[in-house]
Amino acid sequence: MMIRHLAFAAALTLAPAAAAAAQGAAPANAPATPVTRAQLNARLEADYTNLDSNKDGKVGADEIKARLKKGAETELATLSKERDATFASLDANKDGSISRVEFNAKAELPKIGEPDAAPVLARFDGNKDGQITRDEFRGPTLANFDKLDADKDGTLSLNEQSAARKAQQTPAIRR
Repeated sequence: MMIRHLAFAAALTLAPAAAAAAQGAAPANAPATPVTRAQLNARLEADYTNLDSNKDGKVGADEIKARLKKGAETELATLSKERDATFASLDANKDGSISRVEFNAKAELPKIGEPDAAPVLARFDGNKDGQITRDEFRGPTLANFDKLDADKDGTLSLNEQSAARKAQQTPAIRR
């Protein structure tokens, strides 16, 4: 079994808040606020700088894999803590009558699979050279921001964000 959400890890870890803001979606626990293009650009810049671990101005498959693996390891550590807390809560009298072997058999941790950089490269590597430049990294998200910024004022207002969410939720009608 793979770590939950690993399939979405690439999109979510490459530009977490930026991608959500450009698509009109805010993180579940964050209140909706207007987002300027400058704010989005700053988030993308910081995320790209973090992703470009060797600081060569390009992001390759190894850097993407490292980012995906780090996310998977963080999630695995969280799952491990949750599993340990569940064991402690099941052993109400603290006598250890729920053996670790029995518990682990029913609460087996998932294995971390080999991360796949291909979907990220396919989305961002415009010239298909196996590397993502800063412009290629920022391009799709900023283009989406520009598309959603209906009044072209450089800010995604709450109304523009709401309209984007509604557009994503409304299925296309074909005739």
